Amino acid sequence: MMKKMTLKRGLFLLTSIGMIAIVGTIFGNQQQVHSSTTTATPAQFISKMSPDVKSVANSYKLYPSVMMAQAALESSWGNSTLSQEADNYFGIKGSYSGQSVTMQTAEYDADGQLYYTNAAFKKYPSIKASMTDNAELLRNGPSFSSTYYSGTWRENAATYSDAANALTGTYATAPTYGASLISIISQYKLDTLLDVQNLDKATYYGAAGSETGTLSSSYSKYVAYNHVKGTNANQTKYAWKTLSGKSGKKVWFDMRAVKPASKTTWYRIRFSSAKTAKKYWVYSKAVTLPTTTYQSGSTNVTINHAVNREIHNHVYNSNYLSKQIQMSKTLTGSKYSVDSIATRTQNGIKTTWYRVALDSKTKGWIFYDGVKTTYDAVKYTNVKKSGKLSTSYAKYTLYNHIKNTHFKQTETKWTALKKAVKANTAVTIDATGVKTKYGTKWDRIKFAGSTTKYWVSEKAIK
Repeated sequence: MMKKMTLKRGLFLLTSIGMIAIVGTIFGNQQQVHSSTTTATPAQFISKMSPDVKSVANSYKLYPSVMMAQAALESSWGNSTLSQEADNYFGIKGSYSGQSVTMQTAEYDADGQLYYTNAAFKKYPSIKASMTDNAELLRNGPSFSSTYYSGTWRENAATYSDAANALTGTYATAPTYGASLISIISQYKLDTLLDVQNLDKATYYGAAGSETGTLSSSYSKYVAYNHVKGTNANQTKYAWKTLSGKSGKKVWFDMRAVKPASKTTWYRIRFSSAKTAKKYWVYSKAVTLPTTTYQSGSTNVTINHAVNREIHNHVYNSNYLSKQIQMSKTLTGSKYSVDSIATRTQNGIKTTWYRVALDSKTKGWIFYDGVKTTYDAVKYTNVKKSGKLSTSYAKYTLYNHIKNTHFKQTETKWTALKKAVKANTAVTIDATGVKTKYGTKWDRIKFAGSTTKYWVSEKAIK
C-alpha cells in the first residue's frame, strides 16, 4: 500500500515573472493554471494588494513587505488558479467558514515518488481575509507552538530581512526561501513602499519622576503600551491582569506626552517608587491625578528665605507633571511679580502655589510658604448710608476690591458703566475700608438699578 507524504514547500523554478511553484503545495498554488487569459504583472499585483497587505500586516505587527513578497511568491503574482478562484494567496489547505475549493496537488509517497491527488483548499471571501488568515498563523503559531513564527514579528525582527529569513525552515523547508523573499522585496522596493508607517507624532515633556496618582475607575477601558499608542512600529500592549491593575492602585509618573493631531494626553507610569521600575504608557483617562484650579491676576511677592522651596515649571503633581527649575534660595531680587495662583487638591488637602516671573523669560511655580505677599492690610466696616459722586470723581478708579488687597483685582472705567454717571449721581454705600499702613479710606458703592458693587477712594464720594 502506497504511503502518502505531502510535498513540502521549497521546490520552485524561475520564470519571466518571478518565482513560481511547480505544483499545488510547493508554494501554495495549483500548477500555475490560469483561470483567465489576463496575466497580472508584478506592478498590477502590488497596486491591487497594497491596501490590504499594509492594513493587516501592521495590525498584526508584521512586515508588510514580507507579506507582499510571500503572497507574490506563493501565488505567482496572483496568476495562480487558487488565488484567482478562491482568493487564496498562500496555498492554505482546509476550509474557511465552511468554504473550500478542490484542486489537484502534488505529494510524495514513502518511496519519494511524486504523484497527484485532489485536495481541499480554503476559499476566502476577500483578499483581506486571506492576508488575515496568514497573519494570524504567523502571529499565533500552529497548534503545537504559539511562538513558532515569532522570528517574523516586528518586535523580534530588526529588519524585513530578519523576518524573511525567519520563515526559512519554519514556514518553508527550501533553504533559499527567505533569500527569495528578500530578492523580491529588494527588486520592487517593497520595504520603501510598504514598511514605512505613517506613525502618529507626539510631543514629550519630562517630569520629576516622583509625582503620584492612581489608576482611575475606568482604567480597564484602556490599554497599557510600551510606547504612546501609534507612535512606534514596535508597539506592545500589556494586559492589565499581568500588571495586577485595579482601580485606585498607586502609580508614579515620569513623563507626559501630547499627540497634537488627536489632542490627547498620555502618561508614562510605573507601579513602584523605584525609578528603575518598568514603565508603561497609558491614556490620560486611565489614571487620576490631583485636581488643580488656576486663577489669573497680578500681584507682587517677596521671597521667604526662612525656607528653601523647589521651583517647578508646573504645579507639582498637577496633570501637567513638573520638573524642578531651581531652588528659592537662589532668588535674590527684592520682589517678584505673580500672574497666576493655583489651588491643588490631593487626598482632600488643598495647597496653594504661585507662578513667579523669575526673569524676563522664565516663570516658575513655588509652594505658598516660599513667598510673602505684599497686599495692603485693610480694616473693614459694614455701613448703610447714601452719598453722591463728587466733582472730582473721574480722577479715581473703580475696583472690584480695594486696590492692592486682592490677587483677582479688576478695574472699571467710569465710561464703561451701563448707565452714564456724572457729578452728584446718587450712590449707596454698604462698606468702608481703611488701609492700616497708609490711612487711606475707601467706600464700596452701588448705583441705583444695579446689583454690581465697586470699591473707590472716598474722595470720589461726597
